[in-house]
Amino acid sequence: MFICAFLTACYIGMRTGKIFALTWEDVDLDNRIIKINKTVYAKDNEKKGRWYIGTTKTEWSYREFYICDTLYKALYNYKI
Repeated sequence: MFICAFLTACYIGMRTGKIFALTWEDVDLDNRIIKINKTVYAKDNEKKGRWYIGTTKTEWSYREFYICDTLYKALYNYKI
């Protein structure tokens, strides 16, 4: 999984919170598109180190990215 997250960060330029919020529903391998619609965040007032999945900060944060060949192969192989 770390390889896929690292390659996604490198090829798409996503931030860590958005990468780790991705689910397979956000990854369209048939059309080679990754949809960004949520993020992972920590609540500052909790000391237990919990992370939460929530919506992105603004509507402009909702984006779609094309999956290049290298990233496609990595994601496809990981999913299998």
